Amino acid sequence: METKATNSNLIAKCYADNSARVQAYIASRINSYADAENLAQDVWLRLLEYDKPLTAETMIPLIYTVASNLIIDYLRRYYRSRKADDELRLAADETDHSVESRLLASDMAKAEQRRVECLPRQRRIIYVMSRYQEKSVEDIASELSLSFRTVENHLRLGRRDVRQYMSAAIS
Repeated sequence: METKATNSNLIAKCYADNSARVQAYIASRINSYADAENLAQDVWLRLLEYDKPLTAETMIPLIYTVASNLIIDYLRRYYRSRKADDELRLAADETDHSVESRLLASDMAKAEQRRVECLPRQRRIIYVMSRYQEKSVEDIASELSLSFRTVENHLRLGRRDVRQYMSAAIS
């Protein structure tokens, strides 16, 4: 009991002399004056709970050691919290982008369909067989009984028309 009373008297004297400096020390490390006030109070509470005898010579180093440990704990929690917030924000952004991307892709597919429907009949048939049925020029030529060059030419013109339309629609 005598150790507690002696420690309390020493801590009270150190508190009166050093509390503002300890708080400034903590604030300079964590860049938050309000949190520095709380941490500085925690320093003094921890010292009051200290069971071993304290001396005037060991008091100041002990105060700053306790303060440093509290600062490290505070910063770990702070950066862990920020990292979790960033991960949540990133996940939300990815979700937003994927929904936005799907809507944009859907709109572009509808615009392509509208333009394909406006192509001349033969060109539309060749474009659809190539683009949506994924048939090669040779397969289309043999299936429609057309020359390789004719199919190639229709496909080139169809792609050009759709590409120009899509470029204008996006702009």
